Amino acid sequence: MPAMLTHDRFAAARAFIAGHARPLDAALYRHRFEGGEAGAILAALVPFQNPDGGFGHGLEPDIATPASTAIATSVGLRTLRRAGVDAGHPMVAGAARWLESHVADGVWPIIGPEVDQAPHAPWWGWSNELADSWNGFRWNPTAEILADLYRFRAAVPALFLDAVEARMRRSIREADVIEGAYDLRCATILAETPEAPADLREALANLLVRSVRQHDPDDEHAPVLDLAPTPQSLLAPVLEGRIDHAAEVLIDGQQDDGGWSPFWDWAFVDEAAWARAKADWRGGLTRLALESLAGHGRIEGLAAAA
Repeated sequence: MPAMLTHDRFAAARAFIAGHARPLDAALYRHRFEGGEAGAILAALVPFQNPDGGFGHGLEPDIATPASTAIATSVGLRTLRRAGVDAGHPMVAGAARWLESHVADGVWPIIGPEVDQAPHAPWWGWSNELADSWNGFRWNPTAEILADLYRFRAAVPALFLDAVEARMRRSIREADVIEGAYDLRCATILAETPEAPADLREALANLLVRSVRQHDPDDEHAPVLDLAPTPQSLLAPVLEGRIDHAAEVLIDGQQDDGGWSPFWDWAFVDEAAWARAKADWRGGLTRLALESLAGHGRIEGLAAAA
């Protein structure tokens, strides 16, 4: 019988989110599981957006800088997508404006030098050679950002979108496989975006299937349930044999207090800053764990996602 998160352990997770999660994660949880209003998500997201339209202020908890970054802006757009807003929403317009002014040869550098002005995880340090460490930024964060530009097409100048699309098509043609865990996750989001051109999605899907078959199944950075959040996901048929084990591992990872914890740690860099980031991550990871388990019908008394 497949592993299930029991009703009591789900209640413990719900209580953990209510007592410890950031308002944004609490609002996202309520929207997904309790019929909470999308307006609460937007209200909780507002403090993370800057006047320039980009997002910062620790929206990505391992980067404390208030300055706008591409990685935080991609998270902001992901959240706006969850809230169900349309392209005319001012928060979308602001993010699109920031992205248009910070694109470089069809990709977005994932962070800027401003990250070093505030605490951050060591892997988020700035250097002029950063692109070499992040596969030229062509997948993470660019693929997910492009997915959102398609969704919010009306907020984006057509020539700008065409230029980013052309760069993505070149990336797909030139790649034998996508190797990075977060690159895989961002590319999967784009391949599953119905607003993207069908031929681009098909080419990217073929590349993803080939890549996932070669990817380390034990890579903690690319959990199976993230790559295939529902049985209807693009990669679910490829990962089908790993779903049960992944759900069991995720359920076993719940802590006694009802929450989940990050598997990484950078207290050796800045103990106080890491304590704040860890607290923010725990609320978010607990919400994400519940969403992953619910997506595959692994929570007692809840149906799988349609």
